Amino acid sequence: MQAITKAEKTKVTSLFNLLAEANGEDPNDLLHQLKVKELEKNNIDEGSRMLLQQMAKLQVENSQLRKKQEESPKENRADLITNQTTHSKQEGQSKSTDENKNKRKEEE
Repeated sequence: MQAITKAEKTKVTSLFNLLAEANGEDPNDLLHQLKVKELEKNNIDEGSRMLLQQMAKLQVENSQLRKKQEESPKENRADLITNQTTHSKQEGQSKSTDENKNKRKEEE
């Protein structure tokens, strides 16, 4: 779901309040009516509370896992770069050792 900016929320709230007032209604009462309709549409009542709490908890856990997975490739890239640098240094040292051995053989 896309994040909603504070400016967008303010604009919508302002228009909603004006709509309610233009129709002679209290904006809070109208908002409450909308919430009740949404709960009824989804067959949600007080008995649904525990399930909804568990679902909300799972959403938080999923979000944390996604965040860790997003960070993990960054860590893996850093490890890969470190390993490549170390491997390159080792190759360079190995080449210079091989070159020295070849020079000694040629001298003999």
